[in-house]
Amino acid sequence: SIVAPFAAGIEPAFLDRRRGPDVWTIREHLYHIAGVQMLLLGRMKTIRDVPSPVIEPYFPQNEEKLDRRYGSLREALSEYERLRGEQVRLVRSCSPEELERCAEHKEYTRYTIPVIVRHMIFHEYWHMYRIEELWLTRDEYFGG
Repeated sequence: SIVAPFAAGIEPAFLDRRRGPDVWTIREHLYHIAGVQMLLLGRMKTIRDVPSPVIEPYFPQNEEKLDRRYGSLREALSEYERLRGEQVRLVRSCSPEELERCAEHKEYTRYTIPVIVRHMIFHEYWHMYRIEELWLTRDEYFGG
């Protein structure tokens, strides 16, 4: 209930502005937020369902071209909301033992479903901060 209303308040003229050649646009940030939800849901299911789960690290630079991932921002946000609902239902259905089950992950010493939930929240707020910088900051790159 935070990401979609935040995105809805951004004027369409700002969605594809690029601050520099290697800097994501607002649309790319939002498509990325939506695009990682299936991966995160899959990780949670693996931890819940597999006796000795192993999670492979994720590198966003290996993603497909972000600006082509969805047909529209509405489609991206709709998928985000649908998958977030599945994630919430999964977490609510987990037993205490499933919530505490640790997965092996090369980047983390402890990787559980609650850790993934925290990472999702931190990750989304980090991207929303970047989006807000692109949207609201007076920037000489864009002419003041």
